[in-house]
Amino acid sequence: MSLSTPNDWSAVDWNKLEEDWSDGDDPELLKNEDEALQAEMEKKKAELEEEGAPNMRRLARMDPQQAKQAVANADAGNQGGPTMMFVDLKSNMGQSGVNTDGSDRTWFEEDLNFISQQWKDLLKTAGFDATLYNIEGDRLLVSVQKGWHGMDIRNFFLTRPEVTMLTWNGVETMAQDYVEV
Repeated sequence: MSLSTPNDWSAVDWNKLEEDWSDGDDPELLKNEDEALQAEMEKKKAELEEEGAPNMRRLARMDPQQAKQAVANADAGNQGGPTMMFVDLKSNMGQSGVNTDGSDRTWFEEDLNFISQQWKDLLKTAGFDATLYNIEGDRLLVSVQKGWHGMDIRNFFLTRPEVTMLTWNGVETMAQDYVEV
């Protein structure tokens, strides 16, 4: 059958054609990226709910701030799904001197954009997917789709010299108090 005119193409049953193409394929391969992420989140959430409260042996090996964060994360119940963090930056660390919004903040937009992209790239290189947003002048919002990576991402930010404090699930951690384990 030759499909040379638009009318010929409109007569094609696209749903049937798609079924024919996917016939015999592994159902796992037919999932799109969003469906795969949703399935991964549900699986991780079920694992975390099965574990229940944080393991006391694991908590005992953590520094007090990490243990407090682990308990807050379990209470928030978002370890299996998306989560957000707020990162406060040290004053006067910006370098460009170009402030396009007319405010008196110490981090200029150009500097925030640069450091946000740099940190996003470093996290991506390590296998973590995070989106950074510039808010409130010297503060960044970090959105993480896979909340179970949150502790690693938190630890990354607390080791950066530009960071003064990170807030995640209501727990404020000062960078100077962070102990790397």
